[in-house]
Amino acid sequence: MATAPQRVSPKYRAWAKVLFGLFILWGFGWETIGRRLQTSVDGVIVASRDVPSTGAPRYATEYTVRGANGEEQIFWAGPTDASLPRSMPVGTRIRKLRWHLDYEQNGTLIGFPEKFFYAPVLACALGMVIWGVLVLRSDPE
Repeated sequence: MATAPQRVSPKYRAWAKVLFGLFILWGFGWETIGRRLQTSVDGVIVASRDVPSTGAPRYATEYTVRGANGEEQIFWAGPTDASLPRSMPVGTRIRKLRWHLDYEQNGTLIGFPEKFFYAPVLACALGMVIWGVLVLRSDPE
């Protein structure tokens, strides 16, 4: 005799929406957009070094940038949208302001076209979190 399939409770589904939405907000929001927004660098690249990843075909680039005041700053560029491009040549003038997604490279403004991908993804994730919380608050159980 066949048994009827068990129905998943609305509370379980709501928690799944909240947790999945938070995971997307963390991964695409904080770890990608958030890190890019926090990056701040202004100067001329005086040294760069490509560092291979262990067991992966991707690499990161370590840059040494000399600012207008003569101070040197080290920053890393990795294989994700969170960072600036890898393998920029020595002598490149780079300017990336904190809380901006775009940057200047040799006086040319380089935009962040990926925002047209991240904006809807983050909006959907936020919607999932809000939807899940509203269901949890309205459930009398």
